[in-house]
Amino acid sequence: DGNVEIYGTVGNSRIEAGGDIVISQGVSGRHEGYISTPKSLWAHHVENVKVEAGEYVIINDSIVNSEVTAMKKIVLKGKRAQIVGGHLFATEEITAKNIGSPAGGTETLLEVGLDPQAKKRLLELQESQTKLVSELEEVELNISHLEEQKKIRRSLPKDKEESLNAMITRKDEINELSAQMSEEITQIENRLKDLKVVGKVNASGTVYSGAKIFVRDAMDEVKNDVKSVSFYYENGFVRRGKYSANMDDIKGPDGYTTN
Repeated sequence: DGNVEIYGTVGNSRIEAGGDIVISQGVSGRHEGYISTPKSLWAHHVENVKVEAGEYVIINDSIVNSEVTAMKKIVLKGKRAQIVGGHLFATEEITAKNIGSPAGGTETLLEVGLDPQAKKRLLELQESQTKLVSELEEVELNISHLEEQKKIRRSLPKDKEESLNAMITRKDEINELSAQMSEEITQIENRLKDLKVVGKVNASGTVYSGAKIFVRDAMDEVKNDVKSVSFYYENGFVRRGKYSANMDDIKGPDGYTTN
């Protein structure tokens, strides 16, 4: 349940801790690495890894092609301090020097101003509901076909009658499941709408064209490189302003002198 400190580089590993996770070098996970902590992660770099932190993710060099979630902030420090590729979620702020790729070809998505876990659950529900709708259409088509046969013949063979009954049961199950999902989707959407955190994305260097910045439920797809900028939410849109990052709350990991 305590802190975990690793000297060196972490490869394709699964690391879970109850306290801060401190990795003196970096993490290169080949798209299978996973790091989870209710506190914060501190590392030199993160590449091809899934990270979930209950507070902060503090990186000294780069985040590359990773899915990173922080319930407070994601902060990149150091000379490069770059985010290239991947999907990053933070409730409060994401701060780096450079965001995106000057060469293009790599999708970089950053989301702030929402509860990341609630947002992920919302996406899961919406995806599941889409699949259910597709299944329902197929089931209803099959029911209609069998009922038409039954009407013409006045009866169905035993196996087809059983199949018809099974599909009618499944149709009821799908409708019930879909209704439950709709209710949960509405609850999450209302909760996200009422969230007081506004959220900001800050880049002291360059945000390259192609990067997508989501603040709350609004999106700004960067068409041309932009320098020294902060993205924030105002009147339903993502606005751009002069670079302004608040990192006063970033302290060293609990029990360590690392900064």
